[in-house]
Amino acid sequence: MVQPMADRLNLICFFHPSMKLPNSIAEINFKEHPFSIPLDATVMDLMEQVEEMVEGITRDCGEPVSFQIQVMWNTKNNKKALNPGDKVTEHFVTGDTFGIHGDMLAGPPTLPQIPEEQKMPVTILTGFLGAGKTTLLNYILEEQTEKKIAVIENEFGEVSIDDSLLMKEKIAMAEKIVVMDNGVTSKMSNFRRGCMCCTIRSDLAEGLRSILKEVDNGAKLDQIIIETTGMADPVPIVRTFMTSEDITARLRLDGVITVADAKNILKRLDDEVEEGAVNEAYQQVAFCDKLLLNKLDLVTSEEAIKTKERLRDINAFAKIVPSVRGRVKISELSNLRAHDMTNFVNVEIEKEAALEEDHKDGGHGGHGGHGGHEGGHHGHGEGHDPNCTEDHGHAETNGNSGHGHGHSDEHGHVAKKQKSRHDSRVNSMALVREGELLPSKLSNFMQTMGQLPPERGTIFRIKGILAVKNHPFKHVFHAVMDVSDEADAEPWGKDEKRITKIVFIGKALDKAFIREHFDACFA
Repeated sequence: MVQPMADRLNLICFFHPSMKLPNSIAEINFKEHPFSIPLDATVMDLMEQVEEMVEGITRDCGEPVSFQIQVMWNTKNNKKALNPGDKVTEHFVTGDTFGIHGDMLAGPPTLPQIPEEQKMPVTILTGFLGAGKTTLLNYILEEQTEKKIAVIENEFGEVSIDDSLLMKEKIAMAEKIVVMDNGVTSKMSNFRRGCMCCTIRSDLAEGLRSILKEVDNGAKLDQIIIETTGMADPVPIVRTFMTSEDITARLRLDGVITVADAKNILKRLDDEVEEGAVNEAYQQVAFCDKLLLNKLDLVTSEEAIKTKERLRDINAFAKIVPSVRGRVKISELSNLRAHDMTNFVNVEIEKEAALEEDHKDGGHGGHGGHGGHEGGHHGHGEGHDPNCTEDHGHAETNGNSGHGHGHSDEHGHVAKKQKSRHDSRVNSMALVREGELLPSKLSNFMQTMGQLPPERGTIFRIKGILAVKNHPFKHVFHAVMDVSDEADAEPWGKDEKRITKIVFIGKALDKAFIREHFDACFA
């Protein structure tokens, strides 16, 4: 029991019986835990003290609420509602009980604050049918026996993998198997025809939450691998991560790895698709962070070179790793940190910028592994057709689209571009400029980029490091389609040049238009 003090009142709280209280509040005996309030406090001060107490306790107990008191009275005279502006001493003496009634609403969940590098990594493993994804997955599980790895099988089609067969093949190596299967042809058709940038995979989110629940119950786990079917577009999976705060609070998307079959990938890239659909093989190449050029033992060296150049035309940023039966260094398959904004300042995009400046009439094939854009500057808008019928993986051949005359592979070698109807489907451009961005103009620029009219192109992804005027930190941003995120990274060094670096990945981008508006943002 709190002893009374001459300069304070000790008052007992009573919640009106009609109020439904969280267990953490209902269990408190307020006679043993009275409120101590200064003599010069107002009734409103007492209300706020109770509100803060309730919100603090429920937050700490994992059942947060938002609480606002509308009515307070002295239980000795419950017919009189008190004026919030009155002094508490006008209505109470030490030992009195005050009654309260107000709105108590469920608040947002309290998410753990975990540094990105300490979150559990999630790898998306994708590739067309027969490319070698499952072989690669088994290789990873065999080689990393010291790690506890959970596997999510993304079964999306007419025929489901038999759960018992899957478990028999992989249970000895994988810590947990989660199978997702809609099993309905009509749903699959609707999914493929829908606008990919507007889709969230709720089944994936629930699968990840079920794994986290097991971790909470004591399961030991080091990594999660999502193996998609050949018909899966990676964009909705990436978008699911970026829009599920409870998942990203504990998991980090390490990267998207695409397995490309050197013998058959060109055929898949040339597949015709119905209007409004996407070429999944094309999307898998365009949006990945690392490419495994697999089954090299089944093609000639010239065929391998032709395939590699075609992949590079589509994706200018992902590292291409040669492989046979998925055998590569294990280090190539983990710790990519491709979607970790805190790592963006360590990514060198000057190489792409040099290409952009060297080939001002063109550019080079694009990729979505380095996207981003901060919501604080109006966010990344819907860089797609407003009717949601835009084919985000395709564009018609356009000789003036700005697609370049050359490109560089990950080693800096320059290769002659091959003319094809795919050349304008995905473009990329990197801009680098010293100086400081004006916040107001930057806001307008981002809004313009988010609302590009069709004739200016379609932006898939943005990734950048901004030098904003009067802002001491490097500001990083990341966006995939219409979903964006932003954060401050490390501070600018005392003598460090303030240089803004930004990469755009999209389709048939009007590069001159984007560069002009970019330059207009600087002081």
